Amino acid sequence: MDLRRAIEDVLLGASLRQVAAAYRDDLIAAFDFRPDEVGPDTFADETTAFMKKVARQLGDRHAGDVRVMQALLDWVVLSEHYEAWDALLSGFEFQGKEGLIRRGRVLFAGPLTAHWSVGGR
Repeated sequence: MDLRRAIEDVLLGASLRQVAAAYRDDLIAAFDFRPDEVGPDTFADETTAFMKKVARQLGDRHAGDVRVMQALLDWVVLSEHYEAWDALLSGFEFQGKEGLIRRGRVLFAGPLTAHWSVGGR
C-alpha cells in the first residue's frame, strides 16, 4: 500500500486503523515473513511513520471532508500521533473539539498547539 492508495481507501470509507493494518500486512508479505516470525512490534515503527504521512496528507488536502474528519476522530482516540491530532484540530470544526484541544495541549508542546482554535477563536 502506498500513500495515494491509503488516501483513496479513507475517502472510500476505510478507517485509519484498517489502513494501518493493511500497510503492515503488505510489509509482512513483501518480506515473506512466516506467521511465527511476526509479533505485535513487527513493522510497528514503519507503520507509525506511514500513518503520520497519511494523516498529514489528509489534513493538508482534504480539510473539511466529513469522511476524513470521522477517520481522524476515530484515529486520535487510538493514537498520540501529533500529525493526526494537528490535521483534525487544524482542518475541521466539530462538536467536542474544545475537549480534544484541551487533551491535545496536554499531550503536545505549547508551540505545536498554539494555532488550534474553535470556530476561529
